[in-house]
Amino acid sequence: MEEVKFATLTTVTQIDTHFLRSYTFPVPAFVHRADVWVFTIILGLLFPLADHFFFSRLKTTLQVYLWNILSVWTLAAVAAWLVYRHGLSLSDFGQTFGTYPRTLIACAVLVVLVAALVLVNKLQKRKPSPEKMAELTAKVRKLLPVTRTERIAAIFLALSAGFGEEFLYRGWLLTVTGQALHSVWVGLIVSSILFGFAHLYQGRNGMLSTGCLGLVFGLIYIASASLLPGQILHAALDLQNLLSLGRIASHTSPTTRPNL
Repeated sequence: MEEVKFATLTTVTQIDTHFLRSYTFPVPAFVHRADVWVFTIILGLLFPLADHFFFSRLKTTLQVYLWNILSVWTLAAVAAWLVYRHGLSLSDFGQTFGTYPRTLIACAVLVVLVAALVLVNKLQKRKPSPEKMAELTAKVRKLLPVTRTERIAAIFLALSAGFGEEFLYRGWLLTVTGQALHSVWVGLIVSSILFGFAHLYQGRNGMLSTGCLGLVFGLIYIASASLLPGQILHAALDLQNLLSLGRIASHTSPTTRPNL
């Protein structure tokens, strides 16, 4: 009987709007598994503390990149193993192309939003001063690529963050907490808060901004019924921020970074 339950899906129907329609969770039995919650606690609470610890002690940008890439994909591999161990598939957690019209519309909206942001940034008359930019990048200076090797490595970091973090924080956390609390919207809020907490090493402002971004990525996931649009946007934003802030860091404080 248990095998039959795991072979089915239960649909928790939310507010029916043009895009935010029904949201499909894995069967309730999944969130009652002890190993699911052990991993969820590790991902949501313990890993951010470990990440903050290692970030403060790693000396070079490439070391930070290697730690981030390995930790994200290790967590993603464990999550995927748990999914398959309990008779589900990655598509139950959003790793799918979704439905044709919804995914296409979500991608089109994303393209328009990104283009608008780029245009607004170019038209901005008052640019932050070098002192202000140095202050803004101080807490994440070790993340910013300055050398050619670091810029190449930043591509892999951005892809890991975009695809790995979206699977973990939207695919896994939003699904597990939303199913447990019987509300996709509560799951969205909880997963976004934990996503912000995962960036503890960036300080209070960094956690707040990434938490807000988590809400945006979560809404994209719910609207498109697929992680893919959010994964692409997440990776693109991370890469653009890393490269642009890295160029600024190389001019504002060139002597604070090792020449790797």
